[in-house]
Amino acid sequence: MIVGIGVITKQEITYLLNDWYQEMRVQRVLKASQLKKEIDSKINGIEEDRDILNYYGLLNFRYEMLVGNFKEDLNESITDEQTNNLLNYYYHFFKFIYAMEVGNYSDARQYYEVAESLLIHIPDEVEKAEFNYRISTFQYYLSQPVLAIHYATKAQEFFSRHKGYEVKTGACKNVLGSACNTLGQYELAEEYLLEALDIFKKANEHSLAMRVRHNLGLLYADQGLSEVAIRHLSEAIEDYKYDTTIYLLAREHFKLNHRQEVAKYVEEGLKVCEEKYRHHFSILEAKNNHLLVDELEGVFLQAIEYFKEYDLWKDVMLYSEELAKEWFDAGNELKASTYFYMSYDAKKIFQTQGALK
Repeated sequence: MIVGIGVITKQEITYLLNDWYQEMRVQRVLKASQLKKEIDSKINGIEEDRDILNYYGLLNFRYEMLVGNFKEDLNESITDEQTNNLLNYYYHFFKFIYAMEVGNYSDARQYYEVAESLLIHIPDEVEKAEFNYRISTFQYYLSQPVLAIHYATKAQEFFSRHKGYEVKTGACKNVLGSACNTLGQYELAEEYLLEALDIFKKANEHSLAMRVRHNLGLLYADQGLSEVAIRHLSEAIEDYKYDTTIYLLAREHFKLNHRQEVAKYVEEGLKVCEEKYRHHFSILEAKNNHLLVDELEGVFLQAIEYFKEYDLWKDVMLYSEELAKEWFDAGNELKASTYFYMSYDAKKIFQTQGALK
């Protein structure tokens, strides 16, 4: 560690910045926070250096995402016109992570493809494993569990062989468990998730443990165990106030006909959610308020148009099928057939999308 204040050399600050990114990469949040404080106290002591300041800006952006802050995009002064291959890679890789986490999957794909093309210039094997881990997460978000398992397994094989990457191994198990859940392999999913939870508890990474609690809640929800799911999700939401967790709580309470709890979580979720989940919450709110089918249709169609725009064909498939059932129950077979066909069409695109990736 560097002590004292005043002038700091480019080499010294570079070492600190590299150490900072390493802690973020292995997801040791507490240590990364401590290094950020040290770097922030020293960064102004270095002479003007564009690469160093850009490096700091990129890593600070990555740090904000690590601690769950996705309110601010990357500073416009840091562009993709980097002459340094490493910084150019980081720019596109971090923008990929940001776009993925806020649900802008179309942009995320573009950024990750550029980052992948730049990865050949990066000799760091740890970074390649990190890239595989992030791609596994992206594939899971795209409802492509087989591809998620493929990339998460590649990342885990590297991290599990190297000392100091226990937390990252746990992160890979978290993705593997979530992907197995999507495939309906519930016992294997639970095994992976409980292993991840144990790793994070031993590492004293409470926030990461709460993410696993969220995924355990989803696992039990998918098996129709709403009360068990709510217990896990309620524990997770104490520290993991993400729109996904709030939505799952609202949805499981809806299944149990807990209308007041649904209204409470929908209101809370709409205050913090990104646009993708705004549509999920709006639909749940409409159903909880027992809107008539013609009113419900308008809410569903707004969501469906958004999901089409961002190639979220699984959501298009599920919501158009649900809307078809609503019209069928209302006795309008023409409307019902229109939305059943929309669901069928979306399913074909979704399946083709998965086959091409």
